Amino acid sequence: MDTQKRNILIFCSNPVNGGTVRMFYECVTGLRKELDSNYSIYSCTNKDNPVELYKKMDKIIYLPITSEEQICKTRGLYGGSVLERFMKRIYRGKIYGPIKKNNIKEIKKYLLENKIDTVIVHNGGYVGDDLCNQVLKAAYLCRNTVKKRICVFHNDFEKNLFYKIRLWKYDKTISKETTEIVTVSQYTKNRLQASTYITRNIRVIYNGIKVENSRGKNKVIDIDDSKRNILMIGNFMKNKGQREFIEVAYYLYSNNPSYRFTIIGNIYEQEYYEECIKLIKKNNLQNVFKIYHNINNASDYIDMFDVMVVPSLYDESFGLISVEAMAKGCPVVAYACGGIPEVVIDGRNGYIVPIGAKKEMAARVCELVDNEDLRKKMRIQCIKDYEERFSVDAMTEKYVELL
Repeated sequence: MDTQKRNILIFCSNPVNGGTVRMFYECVTGLRKELDSNYSIYSCTNKDNPVELYKKMDKIIYLPITSEEQICKTRGLYGGSVLERFMKRIYRGKIYGPIKKNNIKEIKKYLLENKIDTVIVHNGGYVGDDLCNQVLKAAYLCRNTVKKRICVFHNDFEKNLFYKIRLWKYDKTISKETTEIVTVSQYTKNRLQASTYITRNIRVIYNGIKVENSRGKNKVIDIDDSKRNILMIGNFMKNKGQREFIEVAYYLYSNNPSYRFTIIGNIYEQEYYEECIKLIKKNNLQNVFKIYHNINNASDYIDMFDVMVVPSLYDESFGLISVEAMAKGCPVVAYACGGIPEVVIDGRNGYIVPIGAKKEMAARVCELVDNEDLRKKMRIQCIKDYEERFSVDAMTEKYVELL
């Protein structure tokens, strides 16, 4: 690597406290730890961003730029009939155009004043956030000094018709403005290569997380260690698969009443949550089911359980919760969905079953719980795979290679 002074700006503007923001945080802290004094890391987001994790970061910089989403929410420019949404979109373009130009101007100013030579943007999805794209645009306009422009896509692109129509233009733009494109899984890379017009090579860098040994640290969740304890973590949304988990629980409990089941997740879809509660009662599982909401750091409780079940019904780009389980030495049984099979290797650190195969999922859970030697073997392999492939150190090493 070049030994002269390097200035690296890492940017994320996601307004939701999810996986993208967490990986932005881990990327910043990992690089600051790994790189020597010849490197300065500038971690940046947009002004008025509400996510608490940004505020907890050391030396976070709030750039004087405003997102289209903030403007639209303030002025009520979302929703309505098809015609109303169309008219609002035209109006949004008129009022946000000058703001966008000013954003790019402010970003360029910051890049030049701080002699930034590398920009890493953590974008929540393909096409994704308008501010992420503006940072890349500004960096490209400063390409004589910003030699490396890296965009990390944490999710697949939107699948609705509007986004498919605009993809061809965005693909050309992103190929021109970046020097490297990164995805967080081979699955997402394959999707982009098959469905877009990107001309640049795409590199895969798996997400890396940091975990702590926290068993017994928290008292909010209580379990009986003499029982067979099965866990699912996920907010109540249809695509997370809580109904699937409840049906798997029914199969397991019908064969062995020593099973106990826990779901940790907030209610995002009230109607769906109520359906799940009715299904629990219909199957007479209310005495063996516990549901917890508003739990901070849900992953702290994973090592209290025998097996984690991940019944996702949509194509997750990576499956962060599976990695959190592995880091705690908890084998995972998951649907073959999106990038999850890249994390959970069937028969090695857990089991993968076809989507919708609830009886097979139940059988795999039973196999793990019944066979203590197998479970211990997989626990060891889970931790080993986490340390080698999905730790912050492993991820940071790959990002250093880009610099």
